[in-house]
Amino acid sequence: MRLHGGPRNWGPLRERVLAVGLLVAAACTDLFGPDPIATPRLRELAIGDRSTALRHGGVMYVAGYPADTAFRLGSHQRVRVEVTTTSGDRENPGLRRFLCPPRELGPHFLCFDFLLLMQAGSDARGLAAEVDAAGGRFSLVSSTGSVATVTLFSSDDLVGRTRAARAWRGVAFTELVFPFCAPDASGCLARSQLEVPMPVDSGVASPGDGVIQVRSGDTVVVAYRQPTGELLQARRAVP
Repeated sequence: MRLHGGPRNWGPLRERVLAVGLLVAAACTDLFGPDPIATPRLRELAIGDRSTALRHGGVMYVAGYPADTAFRLGSHQRVRVEVTTTSGDRENPGLRRFLCPPRELGPHFLCFDFLLLMQAGSDARGLAAEVDAAGGRFSLVSSTGSVATVTLFSSDDLVGRTRAARAWRGVAFTELVFPFCAPDASGCLARSQLEVPMPVDSGVASPGDGVIQVRSGDTVVVAYRQPTGELLQARRAVP
């Protein structure tokens, strides 16, 4: 005896089930969140180095400014740019949020930096090995070595790594770096702003290693392909 709706009728039914499943999947592509690579329209790119002058052991900062100041990059998202030098280096870092945490309410702090305050008689420059092991470099050090800013090359667990640095020898206290005014206030930082810090060394170019190798007289070029196809660039000469 064959039951109604048995194997003889399963073929057409299976095709219909699969078709419905594909439609549901297509309608729910955002179940896993937005694409990790974002492509906002940028009004400007910039290259900065604070006090390190693009020298060996320094830090270079690539900044991006979305045309729409209401734009908010997700904490796991990146905006891909290309960094090249005339001496042959080529890197493809991802711009990230400049201000953390990734929410609209609550205090905001710089995503990559923290302050070191040293005990009397201690010099922050003696902690170069600890800073390197934490995945960062000094970006600013006071003349006495009593105060320093550490820039980390990943914003992952910045709070935890800032707290862990309090155990380093000679450290009195560590603190996150907060903007001096409310984000998006007139003349202050925008919450849409993007940035990525990159380590800078001198010597022979090593493309793809995540480090910018420069030589005196080089030109560093940062390029971004706009969603409409135009190429946006920023340039910086190396002293």
